Amino acid sequence: MTTAIVGALACQKNSFLKVFNTTVVSSFEFVPPPTPRDKQNKNKKSSSPEVKQTEYGVELKDTILFPEGGGQPFDKGTITLPDNKEITVKSVIRDKLKAIHITNELIEPGTEVTLKVDWNRRIDIMQQHTGQHLLSAVFDTYNLETLSWSMGDVINYIELPEKVSEEIVAEVNTKVNELILENHEIKVVTPDQHGHEVDVSHLPDDYDLSKGIIRIVKIGELDANPCCGTHLTSTGQIQSIALLHQVSVRGGHSRLYFTCGNRVSNYLRKEHEILKDVSGSQLSCQIEEVVDKVAQLNKNYRKANSTVSGLLKEIAGMEAARLFTKFQKDEQSVGYVYRADNNPEYLTSVQKEISTLINNSKGLNVDLSSKQTLVLINGDYPSGTGGMVKVMGPKAEEIQSELKQRLTQLKGGGKGASFQGKIPKYEKGELESVLLYLNTICD
Repeated sequence: MTTAIVGALACQKNSFLKVFNTTVVSSFEFVPPPTPRDKQNKNKKSSSPEVKQTEYGVELKDTILFPEGGGQPFDKGTITLPDNKEITVKSVIRDKLKAIHITNELIEPGTEVTLKVDWNRRIDIMQQHTGQHLLSAVFDTYNLETLSWSMGDVINYIELPEKVSEEIVAEVNTKVNELILENHEIKVVTPDQHGHEVDVSHLPDDYDLSKGIIRIVKIGELDANPCCGTHLTSTGQIQSIALLHQVSVRGGHSRLYFTCGNRVSNYLRKEHEILKDVSGSQLSCQIEEVVDKVAQLNKNYRKANSTVSGLLKEIAGMEAARLFTKFQKDEQSVGYVYRADNNPEYLTSVQKEISTLINNSKGLNVDLSSKQTLVLINGDYPSGTGGMVKVMGPKAEEIQSELKQRLTQLKGGGKGASFQGKIPKYEKGELESVLLYLNTICD
C-alpha cells in the first residue's frame, strides 16, 4: 500500500482539513528513544521503578495530523474505528519520510479509520507559525536575520543577532499588523514553481531529498522560505501580532518575545486581570494610577530601607560597644552575637563596628587574633533558610569543632584564628544546642 510521505501529507496539502478518512498501514509497539533524563536515571537504583504504559506507533495511508518538525509542535487528535471506538493520538513523530501516530492501543493494519484533528490546537499553532514567518520577513528588511525561534504555550520568541531598539520594535509591531490587515495570500509552492535557488541547509539530516518534497511557504511577494509546517492561507487569518519584551542571550544576541492570533486577546485579558487585582486588592487605586502608585511605594520603600539600615547600624554599634567592654575586662573571654534572620547585614555591621573600636583603642588589650574570641551567627529553624557563622579569635578551631558536631549541615573553612561557614538548613534542636553551648563558654 502506497503511503503519503512527509512533505505531501494531507495536512500539508490542505491545512484546514478537520476530518479525514484513511487506512491503517502498520501498527507496532513503540519504544521511544531514551531522553537525557532517562540516561541519568539508568544508573540510579529505585525501590519502586516507574511502570510505563505500552505505547504503539500507527502508520496511516495519509494523515491530517502533522508530525513535529521545523519548529512546529505535533498535532493532537483522535482515530475513530469502524465500531465508533475513539482512540486518542498522543503525539505524531516523523520517522524519515513517514508520519507515526503514537497511541495507547494497537490497531489492526487494513482498518478503515476516521481522523479528527484537535482544531483549536491546530489553528493556534498555525497562527503562531505563520505569524513568525511574517515577523521574520519584516525584520529581514532591517537586516536582522532570525537565527532561531521557539513556540511556547503562551508566548514565543525569535532570536535576533543583536538587541533591537524600542523604536524599531514599535515600528515592526505596526508594520506586521498592517500586513495582516492587507490580507496577503499565503501559498505553498515547490522549487520548480518558485523559480529561485532554495536554501535547504535547515532541513533535517535524515530527510531524503531525493524522495522527499521541499515545500516553500510564500507570503504574497513579501517572503518565501522552505517550511514543512501547516500554515494559514492569508495574513488576515493571523488576526494580530503583539511584540513583547527582549532578553539578552549568548554572543550579544537577543530573544524577542511575541504572541499571535487568539493568544493576543487571551494574553491581554490575563494581564488585565493581574493589573486589576494588583490595583484593587494590593494598591487600592485605579488601574491608570498604578504607575504613579508603584513609584511612590518604591520611593517610600527606599526611604524606609535607609531608615532600617541606619537603625541596624546604630544597634550594631551598641552591641559592638558591649562586646568591647566585655573583652577589655577579660583577655581570654568569648563573646557572641546571634540574630534570627539570615540577612548578613547586621552581623557585618557588628564586625565593622568592633574592628573600628579595636583599631581606635590600641593598648587596651583587645585583639581578635591573639586574645579574645568573637562568634557571629544567624538564622533560625522554622524558616528553613539556614544561616551563617563566623568565628574570629584564638579559640576559633576549638569552637568550630564543637559547632560541626552540633550542626550537621555546616559547611565552611578557615585556619588559625578565623573560621567562616554556612548552614544551608538547621535541623530541629540544633540551633538551641549551639546557643546553649555559646552561653556556656561566654559566661
